[in-house]
Amino acid sequence: MLPQQQIEEFLSWSHIRAVAGYAGVSISIPDWDSGVDGTFRRLAVRGARRFPCGYALDFQLKASKNCQIEPEHIVYDLAVKTYNDLIIRRNSLQTIGCLLILKCLPHNSTQWIESNEYGLLLAGGCYWEYLQEEVSTNKESVRIRIARSQQFTPTALRNPLDQLETGTWR
Repeated sequence: MLPQQQIEEFLSWSHIRAVAGYAGVSISIPDWDSGVDGTFRRLAVRGARRFPCGYALDFQLKASKNCQIEPEHIVYDLAVKTYNDLIIRRNSLQTIGCLLILKCLPHNSTQWIESNEYGLLLAGGCYWEYLQEEVSTNKESVRIRIARSQQFTPTALRNPLDQLETGTWR
C-alpha cells in the first residue's frame, strides 16, 4: 500500500487531469520541483493535430483531508513558504500567474474513490484561488479561505486562460 499522502496526491492529479482534458487544456509538468507543479495551456486544433498554444498559467496543487468546509468557504492552513511563493509570483511582473488548486478529501479514506460498472467517482471537491494578500511573516502556515463557488471545473479553467489572452486577467 502506498503512503496516504501519495494517494492524496495521485487523486488530486487525476481530478485536475480529467478537468483539463475535458476543457481542451494541456498540462505540462516541470522536470524538478520549483514551487510550480505544472502549467496549463489551451490546445489548438489544426486538422488532426493538437498542440498547446496561447498564454500559460502555472499552478501549485495541494490535496488534504484537513480542509474545513464552511457554508461559503473552504478553510485550509497552507504552508507559509508555499503561500509566500504564490504571493511573490502574483506581485512580480516577470512571472506568469500561479493558481493554487486544492483537492479536499473526506476524512475517511475508504470514501475517496468509488468504482462500479457505471463509472468512477473521486470524492471531494477541488477548488482554486489566485492569492492576492501580502507576504506573511508567520512561521508555519497561513490560514486561507477559498470561496466554495470557486470549484475547479472546465469552465473555471478556461476562464483565466481566456482572460489572459484578452488582457483582463487580474
